[in-house]
Amino acid sequence: MKKTLTKILSLMLALLMLVLFTACAADNTNTPAAPNSNTPSGTDGTTAAKATVAIDMTKEWETLNGANTLVQGCLVVNTAWAAEHPNELAKFLADYSASVEFIKTGSDDAINTIVNAGILPKAAIAKKALPNCNICYIAGNDMKPVMNTFSEKIFAYNKTSIGGKLPTDSFYYTASGDASAANKDTEIKIYALNGTTALGMAKVIEDSKVGNAGMNYNIELHASAEGITGAIVKGECAIAALPTNVAVKLFNASNGKLQLLALNTLGVLYLLQNEDQGIKTLADLKGKTIYLPGAGSNPEYITAALLTAAGLEVGKDVILDTTTYNSPDALATAFAAGLAPLAVLPEPKVTVALNTANAG
Repeated sequence: MKKTLTKILSLMLALLMLVLFTACAADNTNTPAAPNSNTPSGTDGTTAAKATVAIDMTKEWETLNGANTLVQGCLVVNTAWAAEHPNELAKFLADYSASVEFIKTGSDDAINTIVNAGILPKAAIAKKALPNCNICYIAGNDMKPVMNTFSEKIFAYNKTSIGGKLPTDSFYYTASGDASAANKDTEIKIYALNGTTALGMAKVIEDSKVGNAGMNYNIELHASAEGITGAIVKGECAIAALPTNVAVKLFNASNGKLQLLALNTLGVLYLLQNEDQGIKTLADLKGKTIYLPGAGSNPEYITAALLTAAGLEVGKDVILDTTTYNSPDALATAFAAGLAPLAVLPEPKVTVALNTANAG
């Protein structure tokens, strides 16, 4: 009887262990893999993701050139308009600075402001992208050493990247008006390249939409720089948010018809891959085609500079396609659809592209 009881108990224990093992195995199949350390906030971070960040281009740049030497976005002003409206310009800069500080808090109100301004479509995406957007406000005497360093570095790689010559001192706006004396009825027309370049002014945009700005701001968001460059030189808009290298190009080409107001974005560039193509270093890109968001802007020159420094010949070892997609929005959409296997994009378009690509 005792032996029979022992066998029954042993059998019950074995069955219990089997049940527990099965339950644990089933639970493990739903456990996400460890996050990809190279993936910025804004992806699901799992190894199951179809699209991932392959290379942080800002880190690559800073390894070569030093920390905080990559500055990608800025504000410029039409020189003639600035001379006529110093008080209104001082008021805008004060409002813009406050907007940057507010957005950088990352609060729920700040996230909703980004969405309400039309810069990003959803709060969840804005919340994921913001920590990697590297927005800043560097103005006055502080912007000169930062911008000069970047200009010298990018000029050394390719002189045409900034229009064939380094900017002179007159590139930098230094006049100071009285913000309290600004005429609230004066229209201040602003064109901004949508994305990180416009992110800092999200609160100014939202306040303007609902009538709380206290100034007559007329702000337009553009998908590419093409619709902005001619307007700022001709005075059709007073202020513009542009890539830094484009700003220097325009200054050189127009004989000083615009000036640099402030730097608003440090490094935010990433190389994305659809599926796992084994891209972990720049050397792995040999024989590949990389899609970029248009020609003549920072992503093209920064990417080319990094590839050259890695010993790869652009046009031979690596093809840079700058013509198929002419804006970050167009390239992000194509990448998410699997049409651009390798793409260089800035945040927050990185987050938009990865979330869309990995949604299925």
